[in-house]
Amino acid sequence: MWPLRSLLYVPAHRRDWVAKAIRVSPDAVILDVEDSVPPQHKPAARALLREEISELKAAGVFAFVRINAIGEGAELDVAAAVTDGLAGVKLPKAGKPEQIQLLHDWLSYHEGRAGLEHGSVSIMPIPETAEGLYRGHELAKASSRVKALCGVISGPVGGDVAQAFGFRPSMGGLEQLFLNSKTVLDSRSAGAMYPVAGVFGMKMDDMGEVESVIQRARDVGYAGVCVMHPSHVAVANRVLRPSAEEIEYFRGMLDAFAEAERAGLGAVSYRGAMIDYAMLPRARDVVAEAERMRAKA
Repeated sequence: MWPLRSLLYVPAHRRDWVAKAIRVSPDAVILDVEDSVPPQHKPAARALLREEISELKAAGVFAFVRINAIGEGAELDVAAAVTDGLAGVKLPKAGKPEQIQLLHDWLSYHEGRAGLEHGSVSIMPIPETAEGLYRGHELAKASSRVKALCGVISGPVGGDVAQAFGFRPSMGGLEQLFLNSKTVLDSRSAGAMYPVAGVFGMKMDDMGEVESVIQRARDVGYAGVCVMHPSHVAVANRVLRPSAEEIEYFRGMLDAFAEAERAGLGAVSYRGAMIDYAMLPRARDVVAEAERMRAKA
């Protein structure tokens, strides 16, 4: 499943939106029962989750659920969501490792009730409090289920993270660089190797702005992005997957290095740059991703 490049939010109480989401080919859909669902509609959203997850599984799209925060309905959300086809849950307002451990235990219980393999449902914490932003490494380390921390990269319109951290978001994003670099490092250093970023706060219909924010996420080290509008999925897929030029470049690098090794060398000049063993993991990752994309086509 990992890495996931494009994850599209869909309010879980809007049942007919799931089919529309499938048509734009995201890697995953996040069925939301938190911020995009009015309080009076949350019971209906929970009641629809299993049917929606089944539809996503049949279409080959990974299903996540953004549950409510611990103490705000999360336990009800987990009970409603755990079913065959659920890939993971996103925990908003994650602030303490103990919250991740509690969620881990809830998932274990409901996996057992549903006859699912233990540990099959992953956890994606969203640090949205000052404490959570500070303790990102601990959150990612708190459970083997955590495969990714979820950060935030925004345009000029900020949300919970901007409020918690105290920065004033801009389109350029310089004020967000430290936090996002920290989130990526916290995730990877804890073994959660595929951090993702929620991207929002720009003009929804300005594809240039959308692409700029997604490129920022890619360049700072995120493996994927969570988007709020179907039209943004294609941009995310294009920006975050290796281009034909990158694939050709890195395949050539591996071929050149293999030839150098046969000659007894541990370094080689390739297209004007000196290449040694330190450059090979990135090349192998890109080529492996290209093979994965071809297999899915």
